[in-house]
Amino acid sequence: MKHNEITIYWSFDGKYQIRAEEPVPIIQNYFKNKEAKDYEYIRCPSFQEQFHNTYGIKSIFDYNVKFQKNGITSDKHDQNFYDEFVNPRNVKSKLASFNMSYVFLADNNDLEMEYLQPTMEDNSFNNSAILIPGTINIGKYVRPLDCAFHARDTRVEIEENDIYAYVKFNTKKKIKFKRFFYTQELQDVMTGQRIAEYRKKTFKPLDWFYKKQQAIKVKERTVKLIKKNLV
Repeated sequence: MKHNEITIYWSFDGKYQIRAEEPVPIIQNYFKNKEAKDYEYIRCPSFQEQFHNTYGIKSIFDYNVKFQKNGITSDKHDQNFYDEFVNPRNVKSKLASFNMSYVFLADNNDLEMEYLQPTMEDNSFNNSAILIPGTINIGKYVRPLDCAFHARDTRVEIEENDIYAYVKFNTKKKIKFKRFFYTQELQDVMTGQRIAEYRKKTFKPLDWFYKKQQAIKVKERTVKLIKKNLV
């Protein structure tokens, strides 16, 4: 690894990982096929800083959900797909998740990653849903991301290849992605120890979760398996 770059291992949790694509850099993606003279702010250093090392992750399916008083439904695909793809969290607040679980893990020991609403995107998901954002240190903590959202109205639409979230890596160094194949063994190491299940409903800071994983070397064991499954 070069001194001025950070390696980030990535994959997709689940049997549909063959559909997943490497994250795309937001600035280059947004301005492709656009004339720079029509977008003067492209030269603005504050804009460049905002989206430095920011990448978009794409939906792997077309899908939709509708929020009704008695539940959350979909007229796309079948019930089996709904059961594995949708987590209906709360009908009243129109909160649900799509199980598109990208995984990012830094090779170094300290890299903060922000998970953000895709503000520059004009697509079906961004226009119908509000992504639930967050921040984790992917140098310390191992977990798949969750596409959790509130519906803006009563129906959420997402199309294959919609950029539904941004991931921003808070470093000046160059990002180098390395993909790995997600195996059952990796699944067991990464999520086999479920900190969140059946815990008391009291707030715990991120550092509490980091220390719990560090105590049994979750990251070290995960990276060891990742290096055996690079693609």
